Amino acid sequence: MRDLWHLFRGSVPRLESLSYAFEKAGQTLDNQPIPWCADCVLIGAVVELPQQAPRGKGDFELRVGGEVCLPERQRIEGALDNARLQFRVPVPRQASVAELIWRGRSIGQVAVPVLSPEEFARKLTLQMPTASVRIGEQTVACQTYVATQCQGLIVAGVLQSPTSLLPILDLGLRVEMCREGGGPVAGNRLVQLSSSQLRSRQALAAVVLPKPKRMGTWHVTWYLGETPLATHTLKAISQKQLLRSLRVSSTRFVLQSKRGDIRIERFLPDFKGIARVGPCFLVSSGEIGMAGWCTLQVRAHMKGGAEPPLMREQDVLVTDGPLPFTPGTLEVGDLGKIKHFELLCGRDVLGTLPLSPVPTAAFTQEGGFAAPDAFDWSATAEEQLQERLGKLMEP
Repeated sequence: MRDLWHLFRGSVPRLESLSYAFEKAGQTLDNQPIPWCADCVLIGAVVELPQQAPRGKGDFELRVGGEVCLPERQRIEGALDNARLQFRVPVPRQASVAELIWRGRSIGQVAVPVLSPEEFARKLTLQMPTASVRIGEQTVACQTYVATQCQGLIVAGVLQSPTSLLPILDLGLRVEMCREGGGPVAGNRLVQLSSSQLRSRQALAAVVLPKPKRMGTWHVTWYLGETPLATHTLKAISQKQLLRSLRVSSTRFVLQSKRGDIRIERFLPDFKGIARVGPCFLVSSGEIGMAGWCTLQVRAHMKGGAEPPLMREQDVLVTDGPLPFTPGTLEVGDLGKIKHFELLCGRDVLGTLPLSPVPTAAFTQEGGFAAPDAFDWSATAEEQLQERLGKLMEP
């Protein structure tokens, strides 16, 4: 009986591997769930043929979802007479089992998962939706911008899926922009992905939208078919609103030594080894995600009403983060004539940087204190006050 059993086993092919793949838009991907929109399913098998059994073209067949098909290609290779088979079958309506048959006998099975459009849309996500505005020669990611300065609008996001992005070809990916509170759609653009992006599971998608012609709040929504993936908001404001939102968060001094070395200090030290000194204002906007151009200028307020020295006027790109604005430096000998520096935007004074140190209040024996001399309060003084109050609150 043992000899008969080995003889029986040797007359049946031995399955070495059974795999599946799919074709879509001229691309072939394997070991992934088969999307409902695939062109076809490819089942590949490698079988070691028995030496005793006769061989025919109709020996093998494949059964998938109640359908039977013959191999599209069959090739014998190797010293062990391995047969490499490939079957081309239509996409099943649901997850199925592909069974390889040899002369009416099952020699192997493989599960064929099927991806539905609902499951693909549910698992597809859009990460980091971002809007960028082209202002002059720069493109800045922002949430708020000046309507008259905008020369172009680009929105982008990172698509992520547990499977390939090829089903997007059938569902369609688009970006729609409309004004808050309703109204006509200002922009509706299809998003095109390259072949390499469609094959991958993660891709950066970008599209150019028409710039809004009106000020206000706009909603940018990404759609997969009719399913919204993500929505982010853009706000277009006027130049006057930008100027009203400007503020000085802090101030510094730019110190240049006689050797040409430059360093930044919060307060003025002694002038030993220092040749030139200049102001530095950290300017930001109160608008969230702001990006806009404005013209800033620093003016030195002189003692005794003397004519202030000229300092550079510059156009800067202001955001909601602190932007260092340094118009230049002056000789150390000229600082004795200066009371403080002023940062101006047009005719408005945004902040001051005094050269005199912050005065200290002296307590009297009765428990009171002697009022210090008049002092122009500044962002640096406020920063120093908050730092000292924080130390008093420490345990």
